[in-house]
Amino acid sequence: VLTVACGPSSSVDEGLGVTDEPDTSEAGITAFVREGKYKEWLAEPTVHDTRAPHGSKVRVFFNDAVAESLRAGNATHPVGSMLVKELYEDDGKTLKGHALDVKIAEGAGKDTWIFYEGFTPNYSNNYYGRGHSTCHGCHESGKDYVTSPLP
Repeated sequence: VLTVACGPSSSVDEGLGVTDEPDTSEAGITAFVREGKYKEWLAEPTVHDTRAPHGSKVRVFFNDAVAESLRAGNATHPVGSMLVKELYEDDGKTLKGHALDVKIAEGAGKDTWIFYEGFTPNYSNNYYGRGHSTCHGCHESGKDYVTSPLP
C-alpha cells in the first residue's frame, strides 16, 4: 500500500515558465527528475527510513540556493530554492519516484511553492501544483515549507 503526501493531480500546467532549472511546468519537472539533474547537489548520505507520507525510504537532495538559505537560518527561502526527494520501495534500493519542491515566488506562504510527486515507470499520474491543496498541509510545519534538515 502506497501512502502519498499530495492529493490527486490536476494535470494543470501552472505556466510559470523557467526558474533557472527546471522548467516548472509539470512536464519540465518530470523531465528534470527522470534525467537525474539534481544528482550533483548536496545530499543526505544514504537512503533512510522516514516518517513522512512519501513512503518508507527516502533520500533528499538540496540545491545551493536552499542549502545556503537553511545554513543562514532565513525565515523564507529565495526563488529557485529546490529540494528533490528520491522515493524508494521498502527494500531501500528500488527507486519508485520523486517528490520535488521549488520556490517560484518571493515571500512566505504555500502559493510561493510548487509541489510535485511522481512515480516510476512512466510518471503519468503526478501530483502537481502551486500551493498544492494537500501537499502544503505537511510542509507548512517546516521553515518556509522546507521540512528536511540539511545533512
